[in-house]
Amino acid sequence: MEHIFIINPVAGKTNAAVELEPRIRQVSRELGVDVRVEITRAAGDAARIARDMAACGRPVRLYACGGDGTLNEILQGAAGHPQVELACLPLGSGNDFVRNFACPIERFRDVKAQIRGEAQSLDVILTDRGYCAAICSAGLDAQVAYGIPKFRRIPLCGGTMAYKLSILQQLLGPLGRRLVLEIDGQRMEQDCLMAAVCNGSTYGGGFYAAPQASLTDGLLDVVVVRRISLLRIARVLGLYKEGRHMRNGEVLPELQDVIWTTRARHVTVHPADGGNIVVNRDGECAPLPGLEARVVPGAVRFVLPAEG
Repeated sequence: MEHIFIINPVAGKTNAAVELEPRIRQVSRELGVDVRVEITRAAGDAARIARDMAACGRPVRLYACGGDGTLNEILQGAAGHPQVELACLPLGSGNDFVRNFACPIERFRDVKAQIRGEAQSLDVILTDRGYCAAICSAGLDAQVAYGIPKFRRIPLCGGTMAYKLSILQQLLGPLGRRLVLEIDGQRMEQDCLMAAVCNGSTYGGGFYAAPQASLTDGLLDVVVVRRISLLRIARVLGLYKEGRHMRNGEVLPELQDVIWTTRARHVTVHPADGGNIVVNRDGECAPLPGLEARVVPGAVRFVLPAEG
């Protein structure tokens, strides 16, 4: 099996990505494993490398060394190819996908543990814009994420401040949207703050939208937050962020007028007025006519790092 490390040199806030290559070379010598290192130069490079390797048809393990965006790019090439294994060395600011596993994040960053790790089949989401590993969403959460880069361009405005300013901007504007949801063929309209379609449990830097979600059950967990007053938003979103809006797989009784969940295989979401809505797909956000998501069971072979 070939081992190819695809490194995003600008991932995260430190030089971790830059310092990774010497470590990879050292471990490969210790284990007697041949490796190849690819450094991305622009958006789309990781996806191109992954597609090229998948097209060769040979067994290969692709290591996504970066953030969730790098992982998502490589997923586009790896999904649907049983001879391709996908590993993740999380070096980004969010690293949401690896939070879905009981394995400590430091073990995911351990090159030796990754090379020695075993792959297991995981579900993925197929959207109208490509594959998604963890969660797709539309509404307030996606709008906040979409607004962050604008505020980060302000001098001395770091990530945390940009996030808070983006939230403030959204709260000062119209809250919620009339959405049309079609869930396994059943159509409904509701006034919604946001809707998340979840393969994994967490997104957005640690929001546990679907704490009960499984990456191997062949189902998507749909979590919808209805439009609510500004007075209730802080409490509801605080519980939503920590995954405390649910207990034993059920929404808390005091929140059932606000949040509802279901499970499905195929979900579409679009605004009732026919306009665009900001859609989030593994952290990549853009205004779109809507979102279509379908589960693809066992579509990717994902590596869990070895213990010890």
